Amino acid sequence: MKIGILGGTGLIGISFIETAVKNGHRFRVFSRRKSIPKSLSKVPDLEFVSCLLPQSSDLEGLDAILNLVGEPIAGVRWTEERKQLISTSRIEFTRGLVARIQDLKTPPKVFLNASAVGYYGLSESVHPSFTELSPPGDDFLAKLCVDWENQTKPLENLGIRTILLRTGIVLSPKGGALEKMIPPFLMGVGGAIASGNQGMSWIHISDFIHATLHLMTLVTAKGAFNLVSPNPTSNAEFSKQLAKTLKRPNLFKVPSFAIQALFGEGSVVVTKGQYVVPEKLLKSGYEFQFQNLEKALLNLLEKN
Repeated sequence: MKIGILGGTGLIGISFIETAVKNGHRFRVFSRRKSIPKSLSKVPDLEFVSCLLPQSSDLEGLDAILNLVGEPIAGVRWTEERKQLISTSRIEFTRGLVARIQDLKTPPKVFLNASAVGYYGLSESVHPSFTELSPPGDDFLAKLCVDWENQTKPLENLGIRTILLRTGIVLSPKGGALEKMIPPFLMGVGGAIASGNQGMSWIHISDFIHATLHLMTLVTAKGAFNLVSPNPTSNAEFSKQLAKTLKRPNLFKVPSFAIQALFGEGSVVVTKGQYVVPEKLLKSGYEFQFQNLEKALLNLLEKN
C-alpha cells in the first residue's frame, strides 16, 4: 500500500515506517520539519512533504492515511494554554485533515486516526475492564478523545473505512513513558506512584505497529479498537516487574502530592488510570507477540 502518515517523524511513526517498509509498503510522510530526519533518510521510495497541514493535492494517490499527530499529554503541566494546545493539535488538526480528504478526487481506502484509552475516563476498578463498547468518561481527557474521534465522522459518511486507534501506554526504551521510568530504577530509587492501584493499559511498540498494519489491511475492520495488551496491570505491579527486569530494588513510593506539585491537573495521567482490554482487536484475529508484561520488558530492555 501507499501510506500517508502524519506524525511520522515521532517515535511511533518512525518505528512504524521502518517495520512496514519490510512488508512492501511505501510512504509519504507529512511533517512540520523542514527536512527528512536522518533516521528515515535510507527508507526506500519515501516521499517527504514539509507542511503544517497537507493540501488536498498532497494527499492524492494514497491507499491509506494514518494520523498520529498530537502534542504530548504526559509529563507536562496542564496550564490553560497547554490544554488548548493539546486540544487544537488533535481536534482542529484532524478536522482540517478530514476536510482536505473530503476534497480528494480519489480518496484513500482507509483512514486511521489516533485516539487514546483516556476515552473511558479514570477508574481504579479492575473488574469489569473497559472494552470498545464501554461508554466514555467525563473528564478532560475523555471529552478530548470524544471530540477528537467525532472529527472523523464525515469520512465514515463518505464510505471511507475509518479506524480509531484507542492506544494505551506504548512501551519503547527509545522514548515515551518507559524511557522516563527507567532512570530512577537504575539509580535504586524507583517504585510505585501514588496508590499504585491505578491501571496501566500498556502495549509493546511492536504489537502497536503490527496491530495497526493488521487493521489497515483487514477490509472488515472499522470503528474503534483498543490498542493495548490483553493483560493490563496496576502501577505497583508494573513497577515491581520493571525493577525485577532491571535487577534493581523496588523500595520507594512517589506520593501523589509530589506529582501534583510538578504537573498540577496533568498529574492524573500518572496518578490515575484505567484497565482496558482489546476485545474487538482479538476478535478481529490479531495475535499478540507480547501479552505478558515480563516478556515484553525483557524483550525491550535486553535489546537496548
